[in-house]
Amino acid sequence: MFTPVSKPIFRALLVALLLLFPQTAAKAGEREGGRVGLINDTPNLQLDIAIDGNRIQTLYPGRIERLTLEDDNPTGGHKLVVKAFVQSKALGRLQIGKAYTKKFNLTGKERLSPAGKVGWYHVFIYRDFLPHMASMTPERRKRVGANGFGVSNKWYHHEGADEEWKKEDIKELVCKVSARYSLPAGLLIAVISVESAFNPRAVSYKGALGLMQLMPATCKRFQVRRPFHPRDNIEGGAKYLSYLLNQWSLKFPTSRRLEFSLAAYNAGEGSVEQYRGVPPYKETKKYIREVLKRSRAL
Repeated sequence: MFTPVSKPIFRALLVALLLLFPQTAAKAGEREGGRVGLINDTPNLQLDIAIDGNRIQTLYPGRIERLTLEDDNPTGGHKLVVKAFVQSKALGRLQIGKAYTKKFNLTGKERLSPAGKVGWYHVFIYRDFLPHMASMTPERRKRVGANGFGVSNKWYHHEGADEEWKKEDIKELVCKVSARYSLPAGLLIAVISVESAFNPRAVSYKGALGLMQLMPATCKRFQVRRPFHPRDNIEGGAKYLSYLLNQWSLKFPTSRRLEFSLAAYNAGEGSVEQYRGVPPYKETKKYIREVLKRSRAL
């Protein structure tokens, strides 16, 4: 039995508990509405996630995460910033493309998503970080594999990637570089046109970089530390073409050296040596035709 003094105290405690439970439920509901779903639908990009300036975690390829914002009341506006990286066993880790930035609002209500019930979600694809690239097809994903890009900030620098380069400026650079390496300027311009359509920021699904689409191994081989800078990229591409034409291709008939050198530039020296000529790849055959056609036109 309660004493007359304890009854009012008990009633006060009971009222306080009854008032507390709805508030707790409301806060739990707010936290539920504060869940964010993030889906990495890329085959080989590691995504560094930050929300409202706070680094949260790395989201690996093919992973789904449902994050709960730590705010007491997460409803309202938030800012998501995500940077994409590729990893190579040989060279390390490099940021690819530009950071993806997105402002989003949480209302406290949830909806179904691939990550379950969340207040907001996003599915990341290549185009978020490399707008010029089409979405990857399943066939290309298989060919790319886990380390498809294979480039690293231990070797490369990004100076020049954000500069604006006009086609006329690029052609002027080509004329200077071609004279230095005794190459026809029209040939270099044709290669650039076919490889990247004069886009210094181009990155292929295989990881080829810049105007002349130099592979990471080629960049290291010819000391190209700034593959997104037109000057360095063209210099490296000219060095490689000069090597193919004046040293590597001497084992082949003179009349076929240009054709075989272009095949090696596109498909690799090993492929041409294996088939003792242009390998039976539709992409390579089309590439040679296009480069020769545009070179002759110039």
